Amino acid sequence: MEGIQCLPMNKIQGLSPSSVQLWEQCPRKFYEEKMMGRSGGTGEAALLGTFVHLTLENLMQYPMEDRVIEIARKVARDSWAEFSSSTEWVNWVAETSFVEDKAFRRRAWSSVVGYFQMENPEQVEVIATERFISATLEGVPVRGIVDRLDRSRLGGIVIVDYKTGKVPSPWFVGSKLQQLNIYAALVEEVDGKRPDEGRLLFTSFSETIATDVTAESVWSAVDTLKGVWASIERALEDDSFPPSVGPLCGWCPFVGECAEGLAEVKQRRSAGKLKKTAPAWELAAT
Repeated sequence: MEGIQCLPMNKIQGLSPSSVQLWEQCPRKFYEEKMMGRSGGTGEAALLGTFVHLTLENLMQYPMEDRVIEIARKVARDSWAEFSSSTEWVNWVAETSFVEDKAFRRRAWSSVVGYFQMENPEQVEVIATERFISATLEGVPVRGIVDRLDRSRLGGIVIVDYKTGKVPSPWFVGSKLQQLNIYAALVEEVDGKRPDEGRLLFTSFSETIATDVTAESVWSAVDTLKGVWASIERALEDDSFPPSVGPLCGWCPFVGECAEGLAEVKQRRSAGKLKKTAPAWELAAT
């Protein structure tokens, strides 16, 4: 790729489930974020997810019988004190002159309430929360943070991943379930026991997507990891991380530096296929 200085492979400390999805979405964006360390800034949606995750993580530290909505409200208030002093929040507020923190907190609380509508936390036997785990799987270094590990009623292990965004359409659920199976492969490699089930909890919409974890599903996820790792190695050898254009270009923070992506958003705007809420809306008009 012209003008790009590629980093050696050992600069990538390991693939995460989300980075696998990012590569499959767009190698160019993967390069910018994972190899050059450019985030393009933190958005409000990501910050809301961080705060909800923190609140639920802190709630799950309480004894099972104390995980009630009244305690959750207190936990949310206490978590806000921690979250609002974080570098990510402070910088974002300063950059955007954001003044609607009460509305932000209401949206976050609504997502926490949505969680309570999906399961009763008083009945959840938590093994671990926000567990960092890393291992080498079939020659691929993999790392990630598991939102929650539970003990099922039958004594098995359940991987739980909180999501505060929209519930994906059936065509895009596969990549989310793949992430759960990658986490399952990590847990099995490190702990010696494969989880039985994975659950995606879309808290803002009170919807759960569950999947059985099997030897076949884990093997398929690891096989995908191997394929992605090999593709990254080839990209490094060829000095080429081509963009993969599509609807998401309108939300890519690097689209202004990507000729193919910029052409895509301009074409989509002229065809009436680019939402006005897309960050690239104005850029596509130039």
